[in-house]
Amino acid sequence: MKEKLLENTAMLTKVFILGFCLCSFLYNIYISAGKNYAKENVCQELKAIGIEKFKEMVTVLYSQKFPNGTFQEVSCVADEMTKLAEKCCKDDASPDCYDKGATEISEKSCGKDSPFPKHPGIEQCCTLQGQERKLCLASLRYTADELASLTEPTNEEICTEYTKDKKDYAVRYVYEFARRHRNIPAGFVLNATQNHVRMAERCCRPAVKISCFLQERLQMQSSNIFLRFLSNVCNNQVNLKSFKFGLSAYYGNLLGLSFEEASVISSRFHSGLEKCCLKPQPECMIEELTSFQKVLCSESKLDAMSGDFQKCCKKPALDTLLCVDDLKRQPRQSPDVASPVSSKLCEEAQPHGIDRYLFLSGVNHASISLPVLTTVLNRIKNTVMACCSSADITMCLTEKESKLKKSQALLSKLDETCSRYFRLDLPVFKTLMQKEVQGEGGEKRTQAWLDLAISCCSQRSPAQLCQKLTEDIIKYDDDTV
Repeated sequence: MKEKLLENTAMLTKVFILGFCLCSFLYNIYISAGKNYAKENVCQELKAIGIEKFKEMVTVLYSQKFPNGTFQEVSCVADEMTKLAEKCCKDDASPDCYDKGATEISEKSCGKDSPFPKHPGIEQCCTLQGQERKLCLASLRYTADELASLTEPTNEEICTEYTKDKKDYAVRYVYEFARRHRNIPAGFVLNATQNHVRMAERCCRPAVKISCFLQERLQMQSSNIFLRFLSNVCNNQVNLKSFKFGLSAYYGNLLGLSFEEASVISSRFHSGLEKCCLKPQPECMIEELTSFQKVLCSESKLDAMSGDFQKCCKKPALDTLLCVDDLKRQPRQSPDVASPVSSKLCEEAQPHGIDRYLFLSGVNHASISLPVLTTVLNRIKNTVMACCSSADITMCLTEKESKLKKSQALLSKLDETCSRYFRLDLPVFKTLMQKEVQGEGGEKRTQAWLDLAISCCSQRSPAQLCQKLTEDIIKYDDDTV
C-alpha cells in the first residue's frame, strides 16, 4: 500500500508542495503580510499548476477549516484568496499587496452581510483590530461533531453530475470530501479527489461503463481503507481528551504489553499523529507511520507476540497498521488497580504514578472503544490531579476514593454493555437494557445507554459524538447518587 500511495503522491507532488506553501501563504497574509519568500513560493506554484488546481487546494483548506459552511460560502472565501494570489503574483504588484488584500478580506469577514462561512468565534475576532484580528481569524477552526461519512454515489449519479457540470465537479467533490475529513493532511484529500474525478472522466464517456467503474473502484479500495483509518486516528488525536492514556491502555490490551512497553508505543504513535495530522503535506504522515511500524514490530519483542500480530508485521508498513488495527482485542488478567489513596500518585519521584494508574484502570477492558475509554480515564485523571495540587493529598484522595471507585465500576459496566451489544441481537439487547436500568429517569437513562452502545461500541467510533454520549452517561450516573 505504501508504494501505491507514494506513487499516487508523486502524481500530485506539485499540488502537495503548493499545500505547504499555500498554508504558509494564508497564514502570512494574516500575521506577517508581504514576506517575499511566501510570495515567491506561492506564485511559482500558481504558475506551475494553474488557477483551477490552486483553487482546489484553497477549497480543501477552507472546507476543513469551516466544514459547517455551505459550498457557496466556502467557494466565496476560496475565490477571494485565489484572486488575491493572482493579483499579488503579477510582476507589477505592489509590495503591500498582501497586507492590503488581507485587511480587506478580514473586514469583509466581519461585515454584517459577509458571504463567508458563519464560524463560531468570528464575532469575538471582529472586536479586535489590525494584526490581532487577522491572527484571530487565521486561528479559527471548527470543533463541532463529525459530519457523517460521504455517501458513495452510484455510477449513474456520478455520470449525471459530472456530465452536467464538468468544470465545477472536482471542486464540489473536494468540498464534500474535505469537510468530512477535516483532520487529515489536505494532500490526501486532493489525491482522493483526483482519483474520483479520473474515474468519472474515464467511465462516463460515451456512456456509463460498469466494468470501468468496477476496475477503478478496485484500484482505489486500499487507499480508501487507509483514509478511513487515518481519518479515525486523526479525529481521535485532535478531539479526545487524555488520548495518549487511552492509547497506552489500548495497546496494552491489544498486544498484551506491560505498562512500560505500552507507554513507549503509545507515546510514539501519539507524537507522530500530533506532528502530522493537521499538516497539509502527506509525506509527513507517511514517514511517521512507516517509522512507527518499526517501533511496533521491534524484533526484540516480536517472538513473544501472537501469530496474527507477527503476520501483520510481515506486511508493508501502512498495511501493517491497518492489519494490527483489525486484530481482535482479548480480555486480559492484570493486577487489580492499586488503591488511589496513595500520595505516591502525585510524587515527582514517581513520574509515572498517575500514568500507571490510568493504564491499569483501562487495560482490562477489551470491549470499550477509545473515545469511550479516554473519556472515563480523563475523568479519573482530573480527579486525581485536583488532589495533587491540594494541601493534604492523602486526605483529598481519601475523600475522592468513592468517586474513583465509581469510575472504575463504570468502566466495567461499559465493557460488559459493549460485550453484550456485540453478542446479542439488537432487540434482545434493548430489552435487556430496559430491564436493567430502573428507577427515576429510567427511560432517559436507558436511551442514553442504547445511544452509546449503538454509536460508540465500535472501535472506530466518532470521537466527539462518543465523548459527549459518554459524558451523558456519567452525568446520569452522578445524578442517581
